[in-house]
Amino acid sequence: MRSLRAGVVAAWSLVLATQVGACGSGSKSTYSAFDGGTTGADASMESGGPNCTNGQRQCGVKCVDTTSDPLNCGSCGNACEGGTCCSSICVLDTASCSFVVTGVNPAEGNQNGGDWIKITGNGFLAGMTVMIGDGVAPALVIDGSDAIVLTPPGKVGTDDISIAQGGKKSVLAQVFQYNAGSVELPWTEKPMKFVRGEDPGLAVLQDGRVLVAGGTTVPDHPEDALASVELYTRSTDTVELAPGSMSAPRIQNAAVTLLDGKVLVIGGAGWSATDGTPATSADLFDPTSGTFAPTAHPLTAARAGIRAMMASDGRVVITSGGLATADLYDPVADTFTSIPLLTTHTWGFIVRLRDGRVLLGGGDGGVTACEIFDPAQNKFIMAGPLNQGRSMLTAHTLPDGRVMVLGGSSISAGGVHVPLDSIELYDAAADKWTVATYKLSTGRTWHAGALIRDGTVLAMGGYNVDGTCTPTTTVDQVDPVAGTVMPFGTLPHANTEWTAVTLQDGSVLGVGGGACGTPLALPSLDFLTGKPTGQ
Repeated sequence: MRSLRAGVVAAWSLVLATQVGACGSGSKSTYSAFDGGTTGADASMESGGPNCTNGQRQCGVKCVDTTSDPLNCGSCGNACEGGTCCSSICVLDTASCSFVVTGVNPAEGNQNGGDWIKITGNGFLAGMTVMIGDGVAPALVIDGSDAIVLTPPGKVGTDDISIAQGGKKSVLAQVFQYNAGSVELPWTEKPMKFVRGEDPGLAVLQDGRVLVAGGTTVPDHPEDALASVELYTRSTDTVELAPGSMSAPRIQNAAVTLLDGKVLVIGGAGWSATDGTPATSADLFDPTSGTFAPTAHPLTAARAGIRAMMASDGRVVITSGGLATADLYDPVADTFTSIPLLTTHTWGFIVRLRDGRVLLGGGDGGVTACEIFDPAQNKFIMAGPLNQGRSMLTAHTLPDGRVMVLGGSSISAGGVHVPLDSIELYDAAADKWTVATYKLSTGRTWHAGALIRDGTVLAMGGYNVDGTCTPTTTVDQVDPVAGTVMPFGTLPHANTEWTAVTLQDGSVLGVGGGACGTPLALPSLDFLTGKPTGQ
């Protein structure tokens, strides 16, 4: 078994825990019987009187322990209104301070999710559920008082943070703020050391850097796949080679940032048993050293054309073309387990729902079937089907909890068949897909997509002409709340067979590309600068 603690400590060595002094709904009660005629909030600043000992403070005519008194929690007159006072913090729904969440740092993040925060408290146990509002957040308990949390998407506004385990629950009310933002034109290019076509693995690290793993220097040539990795650093606006390389070249692979800060990279050097070499190997990237180490065990099946997503319990669901099984990676045991799928999803989609389960579906040949991996049941269960079969599409879990899928085509592997301009939305509560009344400006397949901080989705490039490898430079901005689709500038170059991510500062980065039959993929990252709301 590998130790997670070293990676966590390194990744969070510069993070300081913040105690949040919210009390219930944030309101503060006041009292009028303070000595010397002081009342209300002014009295809350009094220091202990001459008769108060053992760290107590004088509040009115009494000496109280403001670290635990629910009527004077943290300061005189700060009443918890039905909650419990734990370490000077008002906490709801907890019978005692033995299992409690008391702090969060940072206390804000983006509404598109994907931010790494640290919560503090007491009595934390491995496997506890962490929620931000009604969204389940993947979390790793470091010790009894600290946990690392990955934020789910959420609507703009303030939310509770709660923890639960074994019938116990603790709620820190209205302490996390979801913010909005946007991106601004023009697109710019960031030169890489190597051309990296055909969907290289792409992951945002916990420290904000972006890892670009593998890819091929020549489209449709898996023999030219790369084992090297490059890192984009936003603060310095630079792209550099990582010190280490993967154990194997990888093309059309996937990269997933784990809760301990490492990155799991999986995928082969091709996309079928006859077109390249699917791989059973996987690597773990250490962001501190910049080096790779193979996982202790291989995948249960050779895989390429990977779709992968972390579930709320930190395990990673991995699917690939042509196989009716998924691999489930456990980062604690460093093992892969085979889980039967209900159908195959070659070039389908995969997302994590706001309830922490993993939804996957679609696929080549007009597959409409969808299924959900439920970590609690440790198996896949059937979900409502798409209205139209789709492969090589993009999918995103929106801040309101719906899932949006965009474009694709019924048959994409080995050709382009009628790129779709339609959009579908999944309601997890109703388990139903609905075709949106609005459409993309053009059909798109093998395109890239990004959910950005204003809650809209960018659909970028892709093939848009039936039967030909003709990429487009156009970009659509899809607003799922307003129900509109607007153009959003054009790419520096026509691009397809590529991937994009949203950075922690709201910027968007895309990489890959190279239309089938062309001699070279693009040698740079495409970049949009993020900006906060109001700027």
